[in-house]
Amino acid sequence: MLFPLVGPAGYPAMTEAARRGPLSTATRIGFLGDVHGDLQHVLVVARTMAALGIEQLVVLGDFGFLWPGHNWGIDVDKLSRRLASMSQTIAFVDGNHESFDLLYTFPLSDDGLRWIRPNIVHIPRGYRTVLASGATLAALGGANSIDIGHRVLGRSIWAEESITEADLVALGHDHADILLGHDAPLHVPTLDANLTATDRYWPVAGLKYAAAGRAMFHRGFLQVQPKLYLGGHYHQHIDEDVAYATGHEEFRTRVVLLDQGGTRSAISQAILDVHTLELEYLARDGESLRAESTGHSGHELSD
Repeated sequence: MLFPLVGPAGYPAMTEAARRGPLSTATRIGFLGDVHGDLQHVLVVARTMAALGIEQLVVLGDFGFLWPGHNWGIDVDKLSRRLASMSQTIAFVDGNHESFDLLYTFPLSDDGLRWIRPNIVHIPRGYRTVLASGATLAALGGANSIDIGHRVLGRSIWAEESITEADLVALGHDHADILLGHDAPLHVPTLDANLTATDRYWPVAGLKYAAAGRAMFHRGFLQVQPKLYLGGHYHQHIDEDVAYATGHEEFRTRVVLLDQGGTRSAISQAILDVHTLELEYLARDGESLRAESTGHSGHELSD
């Protein structure tokens, strides 16, 4: 997507394609796991993706650039300029580590998106679009922080991190081929085993709060019944085919979680072919990572 270098305050002007929604025209989309405001990591990944012809990037929650206590605008402006130099746009669903007080100062546009800069955009909960392939895509960000007991309301945690009934209404019950989010659906065997192994490190209240958030996300997931789910949040890479049942209906979803960014070896980047819905995993320096190492496997029916 091209952004001519004109516009208010020296920023590139928004194109017509951007107004229609940046995800709607891309044939390949680059995805990133949690970045937590790490500008250098995002710039490394952006350069890697640009070299592969990827112009549309999506962060799967915990974008984290809008944060109180420092001049976040400097980093956002620098990111915007670097993206513009590579004709790239970055979108993000919200995670649980976002300053919602700051994020919500940016209004929703007519396209249903929240533009932070002409090439940096928030995908709100319930957003839907149709991709270049005709595949449908929906978004449901948000998650509950397991470490809530160590955070300060309005400074390091915000009530808006939690998925609400209104969010589920906004999402609706229409099927989407792809669901983007931050949390994970229930009954993902490898993830569940990993979480069980670390539960003892967390207070009961935090575990209950996090579980309630995941249960809310699962409700939205069942509403949409996607073929492919892409999320983050758990700082680990998961790729599993899971069968689900809702009443008399059954469906299968490839559940993919990307690791957090920041290291060379983490499986925290992927490129999606919107026509085949296949993923290519990449190290942030561009090294291709073989699918056989991702744990992609099948599991039985869950509800």
